[in-house]
Amino acid sequence: MTKVGRREARSGRVLAIAALVALFAAPQTCLAYDGPTFRSGLWKFERTLETDGKQTNRLQTSGLPIAREMTRCVNPTSAMKAQYTPFGVCKPKNFRKTDSGYVFQKFCGSGAPIETQIDVRDDGAYTLINQGNIGKMSTKETVVAQRVGDCRHTRS
Repeated sequence: MTKVGRREARSGRVLAIAALVALFAAPQTCLAYDGPTFRSGLWKFERTLETDGKQTNRLQTSGLPIAREMTRCVNPTSAMKAQYTPFGVCKPKNFRKTDSGYVFQKFCGSGAPIETQIDVRDDGAYTLINQGNIGKMSTKETVVAQRVGDCRHTRS
């Protein structure tokens, strides 16, 4: 019985060491969120798109028109956490805190990276800029977001 007890103890130590190695090897995006924090509520979003330096109202990848303005109840912090999280073939990397916000890049497959810059005014306003290239065409998306009030909750 003593031999079995020693094997179980050794096995437990191996599992503990493996768990620690996995924890330290985990990508930083899986650890604590270190991005901007905003107040939930009614937010107004104003979006502009540019292609090769000219304003457009259509998404280049689909040809669909964009909504230039939108007001809705959201938790912008949750949306920002999604920006920092890998999804599909896209992986965010090279996070840097700046004087006014954050900058990072998204690498999606073998294409050129998209640089994201988030300028934080306060917990109720920010500007997000995504810049990159689709083939030889440069693109820039700017979203100006501002909290405009509390959400109205209705009961059915």
